[in-house]
Amino acid sequence: MPQHHVIAGDGITAAEFATTRTMAPGDTLTMIGPAIDQPGRGVAYAKAPADAPWRYAYLFNSPSYAVDADFARWLGDNWNQVAEAMQHRKPDWLAAAKPYTDNGDIAALNAPRELYGDYSQHRTETALDRLRDAGVNVRLIKSSVIDIKKYENGLLIDTADRQQLTANTVDVATGGPINQRFDSDSCGAFYPELFGYEERIADRLNSGGGSSSVISSVISIGANAAMLDLLRFCQSVQSEADIQLTAVSPSGTVPFPLRPSATRRQTPITLSGPYHTAADFLCELEHHRDNALANGYSLEEIRAGLRSLFMAASLSEFIPDTSEARKVARPLYRNFQGGTRDSVDDFTRLQQSGNTSIVAGTVVNISNGRDGATVHFKDSTGTVHSISASVVVNCAGPGTSASFDPFTDNLIRQQYIDLCPESGGVVVGAHCKTRLDGVRYLGPAVTMMGGIAEPVPFYDTLKLRKTIQRINA
Repeated sequence: MPQHHVIAGDGITAAEFATTRTMAPGDTLTMIGPAIDQPGRGVAYAKAPADAPWRYAYLFNSPSYAVDADFARWLGDNWNQVAEAMQHRKPDWLAAAKPYTDNGDIAALNAPRELYGDYSQHRTETALDRLRDAGVNVRLIKSSVIDIKKYENGLLIDTADRQQLTANTVDVATGGPINQRFDSDSCGAFYPELFGYEERIADRLNSGGGSSSVISSVISIGANAAMLDLLRFCQSVQSEADIQLTAVSPSGTVPFPLRPSATRRQTPITLSGPYHTAADFLCELEHHRDNALANGYSLEEIRAGLRSLFMAASLSEFIPDTSEARKVARPLYRNFQGGTRDSVDDFTRLQQSGNTSIVAGTVVNISNGRDGATVHFKDSTGTVHSISASVVVNCAGPGTSASFDPFTDNLIRQQYIDLCPESGGVVVGAHCKTRLDGVRYLGPAVTMMGGIAEPVPFYDTLKLRKTIQRINA
């Protein structure tokens, strides 16, 4: 009997679920997502308007070879078109890339994320065409799934545009957690995130926010990779002399830059174990990191060694106690976080000219005024300070109490999936199964699968894809 399989989502995870699943002639595959006309992109690799100054501004944190070797090859094969598209753009990515392109090392570049979207969309559409040629009925619906429930021998799916579909199986791939929220979020001069709000933020910057006292000034809540995206956005819509960007974060530091090594070497990391506690495990990793730094390895090379180790192993292999293993994901993830070297270098350079700055503090709340917004934050002594700007952008990340898209929150409320109390990540069963028969779930926030603690959430695109390929096999 022909089967109907539904994918809720339109990004990288959804595309991998769809294109690696075994389907027979006569089966139907339906993908449902708000950007389904560009399948395989999602929010992270979305296509900006052709005339947008910030198009191609947002870069990967990692060199292309570390993101995906196939993508690095694609980048090299299409270099002439890429270089043409990047001509005369602000900031000057081609100039920053020159030390590597002069040596023919295109794979070492921190590529614009939209280019990965081009690669992924082409890859996805080609695979969907193969399914059509094999007799599979492929349907793409521009909407969002809002609910799934049992229905006779299958599942009933409700969409945001009031369609109802029946299916045998469903894969949910609706993305990662959303930014933590603050008072006055999404009001006036305070924006809940950068992506999707670029045009409004640019208009406000170019008008000075209505006040000469805070003209063209920007505050970023957070000093992470999203803040570096905000810097590149400012560079694309302003002259560098006009940039006034302040980042507020608890650490008061920017991410370390991930610089590729000429030899592509990885720090060898061998863990003995088993470890009784998360603290024992993290202490051993810190010891390895300190030894590697003392022996001349870079932070990028240490990160590459960790990535290689955890591509092949779960935390449970080192920490048998599940409750202790679950405590590791959040602190371990900090070892994988880093910043785009181009943007970190620009932030540091602009600090010297007074165009960027960073403040250590924990945000209390944000208040909106007629001409801008004011951020109130506590320093390490508990003293409250205030700074104002024409624009404030939330780049804080999900925080410790993760919130998700409405459909994922719905699945959590119905207890089809859980939240891990230690990591704050999503918990699913073996092979991504949920408690609703026939439904699987995977996204960047998953930290537990089948009772096994993942070392870090699935923000690594390649690990995400490899995991889906394995479970679909």
